Parts: sequence; structure tokens; C-alpha cells
Amino acid sequence: MKINKKYEMFATFVIMVFLMTMIVSFTSVSINNGFTNHFLMSWLKSWTISYVIALPVVIFVMPLSKKIVSKLVEDPKN
Repeated sequence: MKINKKYEMFATFVIMVFLMTMIVSFTSVSINNGFTNHFLMSWLKSWTISYVIALPVVIFVMPLSKKIVSKLVEDPKN
């Protein structure tokens, strides 16, 4: 199954946030709690909360981020 080209950016956000929150929440829970008997449930809870927060943040912050970066990057044509 292929995704329509017009959803490419959204699909990129979804996958990027999925992987990023997975890695960051795993690291955070393992550092703060260690690998206890409840590690898996703690990590999955942390990951779920992180993902639910991070995805809308990325979707709404990305245009602002692009705008800031475009002001910082020199255009070689000019």
C-alpha cells in the first residue's frame, strides 16, 4: 500500500515522532527507573503520552521552525 504524495509530509511527521518518542521515552524510563519488573508498562505508558503530545506539537511547530530556518540560511541565488 502506498500513501498519496499529498500526505508525504504528514506521514514523515508520524514516523519521525513515532521513532523519536520511542527512543527518548525508552532512554528516560531506563535512566530514571532502571530495568525493573514494571519497566515495559512504564515505558509504554511514557511512550504513549509522549507520542500524543509530540505529534501535534511537531505538526504546529514545523511551519514556524521552517520560517526561522529560512531567515538563517543564505540563498545562493542572491
